[in-house]
Amino acid sequence: MTHYLQQYARFNTIAEMDAAAEQHLALHWDELTKSDRHVLDVIRRYSVKYGAAHLKHGTIEEAIGKSNITVRRAIRKLVNLQIIEKVHYIRPVMSGLGANIYIILPFDEQGKMDDLDEDNKPHDNKEIDKKSEEESNTQLAWVL
Repeated sequence: MTHYLQQYARFNTIAEMDAAAEQHLALHWDELTKSDRHVLDVIRRYSVKYGAAHLKHGTIEEAIGKSNITVRRAIRKLVNLQIIEKVHYIRPVMSGLGANIYIILPFDEQGKMDDLDEDNKPHDNKEIDKKSEEESNTQLAWVL
């Protein structure tokens, strides 16, 4: 019989999951706080057995020694950066919400690179171009 968390697994091995987590960290290191990285590490450690973690916020709070709001903020950021997926879990027996299921997402190198390339593409907004030109002229005047 398979464990219910195995249906959420995105990796075939622990090494693949760890490698994806490391790649996400490397790409987003400057955007993540120490608490964000700790939350990801807790999720990764609890995901080792089945490929996903079924965790209460309180469990994560205790593991990293931070407040509930810090944990919630970190989870929201990890979800927004597409590092993890959060699945709301409804307890079948009590018909109520239980702890959430967290899944570390595979690192999509091409997709991440496309996002970075968007920032470097030229744009047609002449107002921004004009403002940038004025700013550089001002900066140049200070240098002279």
